Amino acid sequence: MNSLFLQGLVFSGLAIGVLAILAWWLYLSPMKESGHEDSSGNPQSRKAISTSPRLSKVLALLVGIGALLICIGGYWDLSEHVITGIVPGGEDFLWPPHLMIYAGFLFAFLVAIGGLSALAIPNLGVGVRDPRRWVRRSPYVGAIVLVAGYGLFSIPGDAIWHELYGIDLTAWSPPHIFIAVSSASLSIFAVGLLMGVGSRVDAARGGAEERSQSQLSKSTGLLAAGRRFSAADWRSFVNLFLLAIGFCIFLIIGTTEWEMGKVDGYVAQRPVWLYPTIIGVSAFFLSVLARRVAPGPWSATAFALFYFGLRIATTSFADVVSGATPRLTLVFILGAVLLDLTYQWMARFGFRPNDWQVRLAAAGGFMVGFSIVAQPTIAFQYLQFFQSFTLLDHLVAALMVYVLNIAIYPVAMGLGSWLRSSSNEDAEVLQEDLDAVAVPAKG
Repeated sequence: MNSLFLQGLVFSGLAIGVLAILAWWLYLSPMKESGHEDSSGNPQSRKAISTSPRLSKVLALLVGIGALLICIGGYWDLSEHVITGIVPGGEDFLWPPHLMIYAGFLFAFLVAIGGLSALAIPNLGVGVRDPRRWVRRSPYVGAIVLVAGYGLFSIPGDAIWHELYGIDLTAWSPPHIFIAVSSASLSIFAVGLLMGVGSRVDAARGGAEERSQSQLSKSTGLLAAGRRFSAADWRSFVNLFLLAIGFCIFLIIGTTEWEMGKVDGYVAQRPVWLYPTIIGVSAFFLSVLARRVAPGPWSATAFALFYFGLRIATTSFADVVSGATPRLTLVFILGAVLLDLTYQWMARFGFRPNDWQVRLAAAGGFMVGFSIVAQPTIAFQYLQFFQSFTLLDHLVAALMVYVLNIAIYPVAMGLGSWLRSSSNEDAEVLQEDLDAVAVPAKG
């Protein structure tokens, strides 16, 4: 067996193995109950376990900057590959685009380490010495350390993969897929951090009134909740931008091989309907998630606009510095608009987002809007770059987008609920602390 292949397997296996073991230990391993932390009744000890709203906000914004560096570096790297015809390996692997990508990972890693340090100081001060308790109260900080650390530790394995396969390398190589997943995860975890800011600040300001409003929203249904969250704030816009960054990074690996010049070689051997299917399914997933993390009547549409604005900006940068840029991804803005309209229309009839009727209607509405734009784009603009794209391919792509969107809808809803529930849990803990230290009114 090739020694380089063994080295790449060892490096990649170690990076993934260490990440998996640390993740299990931090989040899933059993812990002994600590009476000092859980039953002392001291609100200061409970509050010290969690990050402050200000720290969470700063961490989220800084991690977003790291993810943006990865996104820009990814398109720059793609452009350099096309212009130079070089797939760097060995000592030449750390060329400028890759340095920007790994600088993004390093920046996010250092930011998260700083967040853990800021989390450790008050915890150690009150006797909470188990790092697992810190991380489980502030899960996104630890998760960012893990995925950003993986991005750094994956450098040797990715370099060896380049050295092995050279110019025939596909973007769908195992190291690239893992790096893309970890990069996109940075944006998701940053969203979780930022959502915690809003929930905890609202809890601090609202007190008992906030809790009563929450109960009222639950009892009166979707429309009351919609009125409560309809006013957009800066956190919603940042959340949408973070999701757009993650989507850009994902599509660098997922679809840009279909968008750079003539589609031939290894890429041409794939079913051609995969191209619109990957875009349609992943765009739908993140559009649904956008509606969960940035509630509002037009959240999915705003996410689509953020994505295409970012995509045009990053590819324009690559075009300026290198001279090559991929074709624009199939436009899914109309699909996002119909998704938003579907939610609004279904809400008028009393349906909730988790109802199966909304699930079918949302998947269908997005598929129709996406297909109306995507299929003519392929037929009249992109067909010259594909070896073929028949009517059957169009039908298969539309069917696959619809069926897969139905399948992944609960996953997107569950992820959004997890991001929101984690932040709401922090809000409830903070409210308990405020209630415990508040001075009762006389009379």
